[in-house]
Amino acid sequence: MSTASAQTVLRGQAFDPRAAGPLGLIRRHPIAALIVLTFGLTWLLEIPRVLDARGELPFAFPFWGVILMGWMPGFAAIIVALATGGRAAVKALFARVLVWRVGWPWYLLVIGGTAAIWLSAVLINPLFGGSGLQLPEFSLDLLIGLVISFVLLFLVNSEELVWRGSLLPRLQARWSALGASVFIGLFEGLFHLPLFFQPGSDQAAAGLPVFVIGSIAGAIVFSWLFNNTLGSLLLVQLFHIFANTWITLFAAAPADNVATQWLFNGFLVVMAAVVVAACGTRRLSRKSPSELPVIVQPEVLAAAASE
Repeated sequence: MSTASAQTVLRGQAFDPRAAGPLGLIRRHPIAALIVLTFGLTWLLEIPRVLDARGELPFAFPFWGVILMGWMPGFAAIIVALATGGRAAVKALFARVLVWRVGWPWYLLVIGGTAAIWLSAVLINPLFGGSGLQLPEFSLDLLIGLVISFVLLFLVNSEELVWRGSLLPRLQARWSALGASVFIGLFEGLFHLPLFFQPGSDQAAAGLPVFVIGSIAGAIVFSWLFNNTLGSLLLVQLFHIFANTWITLFAAAPADNVATQWLFNGFLVVMAAVVVAACGTRRLSRKSPSELPVIVQPEVLAAAASE
């Protein structure tokens, strides 16, 4: 779908692995550092937000706290990029967001595919006692609200800077794309653990086992998308945000949400299985290695091998 040449996704620089202190620790264990920082920084704000939703916080959780919380994963990615590759690594990370020349069919897939998965789950839920699709009444206010919500989600949600922008390239330097995706999907699911204690959340409706399985399946689809679009963080971010947008716009009735979430995650598993069957486990792509993004520079690969 794209004829652009491969580009380096993750840049690094030579460093002394014996360096002491937090900086040396991050340099020696960047994968562990990414996970610990992402969880720790985000949960520092997300746990009070959940407590507020439960009516157990003595004050209202501020809106600016929600925005700051959304950028905690991004801050974690920036910290590790600075520690392992300096400003050049940070620049390379954010350059991935600007990779947009990947062919229009990928954009159709991102928009239509996410809608199809969620709408299929909602349309089928009557087979399990649900009420089916409830279309919102169209209005200009609805359209404006939808656009504002989409833009805010796109700008505030920085998770992809960690999952696909930082972890996936490092893990694919040592494992297959499938193995890297399973690892990321497990932690991506557990990352949302506080939301399982928030009344009415989609995570609580799905339940931890189903949600984690769905997160692993979703991570496989994300890796396939990333590897076949020259390492574009723009495309995986759009996939992430469009999925959330359709879930919000065509929300299942509260009484139907458990069945709908199970169906939605089930469809993600089916999609992931199709991707693996069609593209293989090594690269999640039918392209030759020369057509894929150069995941890491040699020095980053050496650091990953010694970690």
